[in-house]
Amino acid sequence: MLSTVKLAPLGLLFLTLGACRSAGPSGRPRYFLEIEARNRHLESAFRAGNLLGVADVYADDAVLIDAHGTRTSGRAEIDEYWSALEDPLDWELELRTIRGSEAVAYETGVSRLTTRQDGVPRTLESEFVLLWRRDPDGEWRITLDAYWPKER
Repeated sequence: MLSTVKLAPLGLLFLTLGACRSAGPSGRPRYFLEIEARNRHLESAFRAGNLLGVADVYADDAVLIDAHGTRTSGRAEIDEYWSALEDPLDWELELRTIRGSEAVAYETGVSRLTTRQDGVPRTLESEFVLLWRRDPDGEWRITLDAYWPKER
C-alpha cells in the first residue's frame, strides 16, 4: 500500500501541470499554442533537410528512446542521431494531447516521418510521448522523447 507521503510528489506534479493556464486567442492555454508551434518548426526544419535544426529543439540533457529501446542522450548524441537520417522528405506530427503548465508539459501523438531509402520513399509511423521544459531563455525544449511503432 502506498503511503500519502509517497504520493505527495506525484500529486504536486499533477498540480503543477494543471496550473498557470493563461489562454491564447483560440482559448487554448498559451503553452499549448507555443508547443504546437514548436511542432510545426520541427516539421519545417525536417522538410528543409535542416536536421541539426530539429536536434536544436532538444535540451542539452535530453533523452530519446527509440522504437527498439535504444537510449540516446545529451547534445552530442542527439545531434548525431538526427544527422544520421538520410534524404529527409516529409514529417507530420499529429498532436493528440498537450497538457501541462507554463514551465513543463507533456505531449502525445502520432509521427509520420518519410525519408528516401534506395530511391524509394519510406514512411515510419509511430506513436510518441514528449516531455517539454521551458528553458530560462523562454524556449520550449524536448527533455524526453519516446516513440514506438503505431499499432494498426
